Amino acid sequence: MRNFSSINKSAGSPAGLKALGDYNFPASFLWGAAISSYQTEGANYNSDWYLFEKERKLKEAGRAANHYELFPQDFKLAKELNLSAIRLSFEWARISPAPGIYSYDEINHYKEVIKTLKILGLKPFVTIHHFTNPIWMAQSNGFESSKNIDYFLGYLKKIVEEFKDDVSDWLIFNEPLVYVYNGYICGRWAPGIKNLWRAQKVLSNIKSAYMDGYKEIKNIYGTNNKDNRVSIVNHIRKFSPCPNFNLGQNSFSAFVKNKLSNFDIIDYLAKKSCLDYLALNYYCKEYVKFNGLVGDECAHKDHKERRNYLDWYIYPEGLYELLKEFKSYNLPVYIMENGTAEADDSLYREYLVSHIKCVARAASEGLDVKGYFWWSLIDNFEWDLGFGPKFGLIDINYETFERRIKPFAYTYAKICRENRIEA
Repeated sequence: MRNFSSINKSAGSPAGLKALGDYNFPASFLWGAAISSYQTEGANYNSDWYLFEKERKLKEAGRAANHYELFPQDFKLAKELNLSAIRLSFEWARISPAPGIYSYDEINHYKEVIKTLKILGLKPFVTIHHFTNPIWMAQSNGFESSKNIDYFLGYLKKIVEEFKDDVSDWLIFNEPLVYVYNGYICGRWAPGIKNLWRAQKVLSNIKSAYMDGYKEIKNIYGTNNKDNRVSIVNHIRKFSPCPNFNLGQNSFSAFVKNKLSNFDIIDYLAKKSCLDYLALNYYCKEYVKFNGLVGDECAHKDHKERRNYLDWYIYPEGLYELLKEFKSYNLPVYIMENGTAEADDSLYREYLVSHIKCVARAASEGLDVKGYFWWSLIDNFEWDLGFGPKFGLIDINYETFERRIKPFAYTYAKICRENRIEA
């Protein structure tokens, strides 16, 4: 499936996919958008990210998009755009201000959030851990300490028990490899550590926490409950060898990165039979140049793909190519995040349509794709990048918190309403 020769053959940029005719998605297909609590809610002062911003003198999230207060307005706008699902997260630091202590005021707040979604006919997908921890968790070494897995599992059990009647889909962790890389290898994110050994320990404990959490959720719902589903969100990227020099070595590094970043954690958990579906985030392509076993990113001036606001290489065909590889797992697939930040508003529509066409092509060839979620519903706080990147379907004025639907979002609304993509 993921052989070295297939990576090597992709050294040149693909000529593009053959034209696909109009494609009608299944009636049950879910069209959605995603958000996370810390990036949108504001005033998450018990979070390790708030502490990290203060310590590193980073741009602070502050009130973010004030989604904590304005969530009814945001979800009504989502309904106006014909969405049928919302992926969101609960903020652990709000719900559990101290070890083993739970705030029912915050639990009831999130119950209002879920109630609002259900009244509007928007199916909730809840992420339990989306990068942030309570300060007390961080100060006791976070996921480096295997003892803290019990605190996380206690939190997981509490919220699943509280919400099991209204939430059927749980995503236990969001992008664990991204979390580990940014927080424990390059040190850009909380807790700001640069130590490969500690990074490996964190990843190992997250895998353990996921598997135990999966079993816990199944026990809460009952093992015969077919309506309950659990997964982990994996960030995937198209890795291609830099063709400008040392093509053979670069191809090897691209192969290794593809295996480690895109497939290893899914391989591991699939073998443990604790994935009900594949939850995938895809944004862009990365060129790889050889530098030891795992190569470095290559940003050569001759690469032909256009770059977005964040200098990411935009390559929609990569989504199709990767989805073809994931077909071998014989599991349903949700695209849980796909999106872009652009300086030119006209480029959002191009990105949206081209990527949905690639999802449609994969579906037309037999992949069991169940849903597509744009990142993100609203503009938000993008971690160490602050408020510069604009990913939202809805623009936020961060001074007044006024909401404005962006022009490209109406294209998405049309696709959602018609449940089809035109050739």
